Amino acid sequence: MFFYLLIGGYLRAGYILQQRHFILPHLLGAVLVGVSVAVQADGLPSVLSFEGGNDTLGNRDYYLDLDYAFVDESRLLASIARNHSTSQNNPITTRNVLLGFRTDPLERLSVGVDLETWGKKGSLEADTLRAVMDVNLQHWQFSLRPQWRTLTFDRDCVRPGCQEVKSTGTAFDMSYYTDGPWSFSLGFSRHQYDKKIEVLASNPRWQRQFSAATLNLSTGLEDRRNSVAVSWFSDGVLWSFSWLKSISRVTGEASFVHTLRFSTDLGEQWRLRLRVGNQTLEKGGNPVRFAGAGLAYSW
Repeated sequence: MFFYLLIGGYLRAGYILQQRHFILPHLLGAVLVGVSVAVQADGLPSVLSFEGGNDTLGNRDYYLDLDYAFVDESRLLASIARNHSTSQNNPITTRNVLLGFRTDPLERLSVGVDLETWGKKGSLEADTLRAVMDVNLQHWQFSLRPQWRTLTFDRDCVRPGCQEVKSTGTAFDMSYYTDGPWSFSLGFSRHQYDKKIEVLASNPRWQRQFSAATLNLSTGLEDRRNSVAVSWFSDGVLWSFSWLKSISRVTGEASFVHTLRFSTDLGEQWRLRLRVGNQTLEKGGNPVRFAGAGLAYSW
């Protein structure tokens, strides 16, 4: 008997969609990652996974994730990720580190907390504290994730008080699991900022106070996000398709991400993961296509 574990994309909510750089082809919003694992008497196994990918803009991304079975069926989460862009005159490399804790994800109520840091030192860094509350019913799952974030901009800014921005946000996911192989998910998130960061795109005077790397990274700071996903899982094989719309708080422009995922068991402990997709902008332009592959090991 197999249990289909859906991991919400807010494990990487601190990542940022860029208008020119696709930072998040791996996971966003309520995009679903399927892992088939055998449910044993002692609960869910631990899982270590690695994935890498690239896109048509020359970006490369790498992820190493650990979901470790802890005391009383609780989980310790750790994630390290790196994205490198080679498509610019000044390439940007961003890093993401996440540490998290969850109570038993199979219980009716599962709660937890994440500590996450993202960005590039000297350009833009984001430090996030996130609370997690999941309600699991027979066919439904509801997830609420409030977060508190501090954004630190580069030191080229000379105006007092302009180097740090406080942000709060809330994400909500709802998933439905049928008695058959199908499952469906909806997601929504919204963010607030204590300063008008949209002036970074509209005011030349402010633009001159920040480096090009900072301005480039800041275009992906989200105002809100919507997502839809549908998945099919049977006999250890998973297919899923997701659609996501992200609106930049700085530019006001919408970005659309479409992702098709496939994963299958390679044995009792190994699993193969593949993904392909594209990102398009509301105002047009050539789509950015991406692909990735990875392996997951469970014990």
